[in-house]
Amino acid sequence: MNTEPIQDFILMKQRNLGVAAAISIAWNEAREKLVDGFLDRLELRMKKKLKGWESERSGEYFVIPYPYFVFSKPAWKQEYYVHLQFEQGGQKMTFGLLRNFELKHIRKRPRCAELLTAIGKPYPSAIAGKWWEAKMTMRSPAADWQQPDVLWRMHKDRSFLENVAEQLLEVARISEPIVDRLVQRKIKSR
Repeated sequence: MNTEPIQDFILMKQRNLGVAAAISIAWNEAREKLVDGFLDRLELRMKKKLKGWESERSGEYFVIPYPYFVFSKPAWKQEYYVHLQFEQGGQKMTFGLLRNFELKHIRKRPRCAELLTAIGKPYPSAIAGKWWEAKMTMRSPAADWQQPDVLWRMHKDRSFLENVAEQLLEVARISEPIVDRLVQRKIKSR
């Protein structure tokens, strides 16, 4: 998009500059409301399918570098999460199975090759990392959630919600029996 005519218009009059400043503030607030609404709908959808699971999210989706939306079973004791992450403020969306590396006992626990292999079947691009058992870049319904057309789809297009929910639910379905065993094994060995 060529923004030069818009810049010229803004600089034409003091009033135009004031309007542009107000729009800038409102734009950030509108995007946050839009994402919050989308995540509210996603949370409802996920909790219908994942009975008893809990969710958590951070805000400022387009401001801070790694805002997130997670689901976890209480039995997982905050060790593992099905995770949706707004990397680079939503410019790159990732999802997968996160491990809570801040817990001292989990730092020493090796990655579970079974998890990566299982998640890697439907998602061949899955990789493990310091914080992740399996992490994938979300390409569908969109890779960059900062774009206005993507924000509008997130706001109005039901298939956008269904696409995101299905990917997260698939990670949950694949991970659940394996993580249940991992957590149980660690509880018994303490």
